[in-house]
Amino acid sequence: MNKLSLLFGVLLLCACSKNLNISTIQNDENSFENSYITVTGIVSGDFQEKGELGGFFMQEDALLSSSGIFVHSKRKVNLGDEITITAKVIEYKNETRLDSLQSIEVLSENNAFKTQKLKFPFSIKELESLEGCIVSIENELQISDSYSFEKYGQILVSNIPLIQATEIYDAQDEASKILKHNQEQIQNSIVLDDLSNNRFPIDADLYLDKEDLVLGGILNGVKGFVCQKNDKYFIRLINDLEVSVPEQNLNYELNGQLKIMSFNLHNLFNGDGEGENFPTPRGAKTFQDYQKQLTKLASAISFANPDIIALMEIENDGEDSLSTIFQFCEYLNLNSKRTHYKVALSNGVAAKDVIKTGVIYDASILKTTKLGTYHSNSIFSRNPLFQEFVYQDSLEFVVSVNHFKSKSPRGAEGVNEDQNDGQGAYNTKRRLQSEALLSIIDSLYLTNNLIVLGDFNAYSEEDPIQKLQSQNLLKLPTQKHSYVYKGRKGDLDHAFVSSSFIESLQESKVLDINASYPNWVDYRFENSDSSYFRSSDHNPLLIGIY
Repeated sequence: MNKLSLLFGVLLLCACSKNLNISTIQNDENSFENSYITVTGIVSGDFQEKGELGGFFMQEDALLSSSGIFVHSKRKVNLGDEITITAKVIEYKNETRLDSLQSIEVLSENNAFKTQKLKFPFSIKELESLEGCIVSIENELQISDSYSFEKYGQILVSNIPLIQATEIYDAQDEASKILKHNQEQIQNSIVLDDLSNNRFPIDADLYLDKEDLVLGGILNGVKGFVCQKNDKYFIRLINDLEVSVPEQNLNYELNGQLKIMSFNLHNLFNGDGEGENFPTPRGAKTFQDYQKQLTKLASAISFANPDIIALMEIENDGEDSLSTIFQFCEYLNLNSKRTHYKVALSNGVAAKDVIKTGVIYDASILKTTKLGTYHSNSIFSRNPLFQEFVYQDSLEFVVSVNHFKSKSPRGAEGVNEDQNDGQGAYNTKRRLQSEALLSIIDSLYLTNNLIVLGDFNAYSEEDPIQKLQSQNLLKLPTQKHSYVYKGRKGDLDHAFVSSSFIESLQESKVLDINASYPNWVDYRFENSDSSYFRSSDHNPLLIGIY
């Protein structure tokens, strides 16, 4: 088709369409949805070979402003082309874009276009005004979450540390502070994405080495296109990133003659105990995955080298030779620094759930005075375990291992539904579990040297943890977080000591070997290795006594 014919076709189409500025479309997209319009702009990004993304960005540059839009099309264009097109305005997963392109005319070539500057903190309104535009971020940023990198080529970055609001603010008395805090967290963070919409994109690591994906890693020079999907804004990167990986200060040493390790095992199940009956209800899908899980968990425990291991999320299948806890103990004796680990045998009902709490200890150093006791109460799905120990024939203390109801909303009804106060679902149940635990302690262990620890599924300023900080129980401080959820750090794992035992407490710390590392290097994925990194989704807590 010669240029005259092309121009005639364009004029015919324009007679049936509206000739608009890109900024007009972006500012009032609802008025033009499903309408054919004609716009002029400069091609600022050409990604027609990028799978589902296939298309290009065009940008309208004015003296004081700039607006951009994505055009879903396979029609060939070149970066810097000034073009006039006629296409239909659509909303694709809440992103305004042009589709069903009917005509295109190249007006000139090799044109320059603006790169807008985006600076944290920014508002949703500011992001809306820049949708479709190429931007650069001048702030120094940190990696806050890498959960979706392997699957979608995305990472969450922020200008400030992202922290769970109820880790630092009381849900009952500081609602306004929680609201302000959450707004600040949103305004100081954004998702970086690759240039495809494919799951498990093969080229996501072109802009970032997987080995650099440790939370807290520092990066600079972010540049890409502001896009929207399902009410969330993100930046499609057009440049590689260089990350300064934080120094790994993984000091497992702490003051005290005895070391206690509180460790959520992330659902350790052994099938039938003879290498069969996989997949298991919660844990490994194959015997090979189970072996990888054992290797990583043993590596973590060997690294920390504790005298007592308080366990959560281990299969509730008894304590005989085919049970998960017995076989895990035997594996540790063959694959850790210790050779005298022993299961603390118990009485009572461990749980109504498929998982339970448990204790393994070094029998060459410690003695048990009697069987551990699981205290039943209908409010618990996993009953708390109390185990008495003797050290150096005279020093007696009790360890209580707990695992409270999770925040998952599944099955929640009435007062256990999420009350939108920051504490998640089942907060009432967790508070009642705290009260039941305190009742057991007050009636049976009030005069004992007592350590109460575990995964309480509640952050530090939430009701269950506040309830447990009674006159007789003192919460132990830690310097780092035990868990990361959607990029926000907090402590779900806690430890308390009785006031009579506080002088024997020497030190407590979180060992950050899991929560800051990518979930897709755990035992379930091909990226798994034999290291202790991401041996669980929770960081272990270490406590030194005597």
